Amino acid sequence: MSITPLKIIAVGNSFYGDDGIGEAVLHALRDIPEMKDIPLIDAATDAIGLIDHFTNTDHVILIDAAQMGANPGTVKVMDETKARLAIQQDHISLHGISIADTIELARKIDSLPKKITIIGIEPEQLIINTGLSKNVKKAIPIVMSNILTLYNNQFL
Repeated sequence: MSITPLKIIAVGNSFYGDDGIGEAVLHALRDIPEMKDIPLIDAATDAIGLIDHFTNTDHVILIDAAQMGANPGTVKVMDETKARLAIQQDHISLHGISIADTIELARKIDSLPKKITIIGIEPEQLIINTGLSKNVKKAIPIVMSNILTLYNNQFL
């Protein structure tokens, strides 16, 4: 089985306000020429299903709304160790199981990719059927810039 060098995965519920930031970023990435051969995956709220996407992959970039105690729209790029510390206070997950728990489970069953980067965006509102807040919408180009930097560092 071949190894996929990079996958970009959005996690979240687009019907729940700012939790839909990942899906919005994926839509924007589809227009970037460098992303045409990169798997862009909307995992929605299936955190356990992420493990299937981790296998046979060198690097996974996860995009998710994350309550990190920052100002709404703040973007943080973290490796999986830093992410575990940053989001461990957020015990309630909209995905049924947290990203940190999913990574830990993948580690226990030896299914982690070589590298995981998490891009967390601080939400402003997590209210059903409200769409993205202004502050979180402003974060989309910042997230895209971070992804392109990660891409260029990996492939150039």
